[in-house]
Order: sequence, then structure tokens, then C-alpha cells
Amino acid sequence: MDTAGWVGPTIAISLVVVALSFLTIGAVTLAIGLGLRKQSRELREKLTAFTTDAKSAVARLKGELDDYADLATETRVKLKRAVATVEGRLLDIDALAEVLQDEAEETALDVAAFVRTVRRTGHVLGSARRAMKRRRAPE
Repeated sequence: MDTAGWVGPTIAISLVVVALSFLTIGAVTLAIGLGLRKQSRELREKLTAFTTDAKSAVARLKGELDDYADLATETRVKLKRAVATVEGRLLDIDALAEVLQDEAEETALDVAAFVRTVRRTGHVLGSARRAMKRRRAPE
């Protein structure tokens, strides 16, 4: 069997078309790869800048939180001191109130005793006056 004369050139042309297709696919893949490489570099640079900014923000936030924690600690210490001072003063006021109450009670008792003494003395003096008046009256 003899092959037709057109089969050889057709196979050669089809091989050229297939080869050109593979070359086109390779070129497109290379172009896409280079584009992705460029985009990945840009993305890496943006990500690096974002990471740097994020680290800076986190450091600043950490500093602020540390400052607030220090402030809260100082405030708590001052508040404890103030409460202790107020408690001490309240105890002093309580002791003063007790002393004043004792003094007031003693003074009230002294006044009552004095009034009682004055009444007795008044009764005694009144009795003495009446007795003196009676003695003078018969004369």
C-alpha cells in the first residue's frame, strides 16, 4: 500500500501547529508566572509595611495598657491609704465621742448632785430662817 502524497505534509503541518500551540502555552504560562511573581513581590512589600505598622500599633497599645495598669495600681495604693486614714480618723472620732459622752455624763451627775445639795442647803437654810423668824417674832 502506497500512502498518499498529502499525508506526510499534513502530518508535518500538524506537528508544527502542535509545536506552536505548546510554545504559545509555554509563553502564556511564563507571562502569567512573571506577572504573579511581580504581584507577589508587591503583595510581600505591602504585607511587610502592614506588619510593620501593626507591630508599631501593638507596641503603642501595649505601652498605653501598661500606663493604665500603672495608673490603676497607683490609684489602688492611694485609695487603700485613704481608707486606712479615714478608718484611723473615725476611730479617733469614736474615742473622742466616748470621752465627750463620759464627760457629759459626769457633768450631768455633778450638776444633779449640786442641785440636790443646793436644794438640801436651801431646805436647811429655809428651816433656819423660819426658826430665826419665829425667835424674833415673839419679842
